[in-house]
Amino acid sequence: MGNGRHIMKINKHELKIGTKIELEHTRSKSRARKIAMDHLREFPKYYTKGLLPMEKKLKFGLKHTGGKK
Repeated sequence: MGNGRHIMKINKHELKIGTKIELEHTRSKSRARKIAMDHLREFPKYYTKGLLPMEKKLKFGLKHTGGKK
């Protein structure tokens, strides 16, 4: 491709989760989808194996430390 990008398949489930999460940062569904696709191009399991488990660990840690670091 002439634009320097390669074509890869994006997991629809990951994209759906990612779009919903990225809507926290924008009101535009198409912008949220683009942001999610950018993340998924770098890391195909960005949401299910990266972001969501990390957030869960952080919340668990805060709950067990009384909200202190």
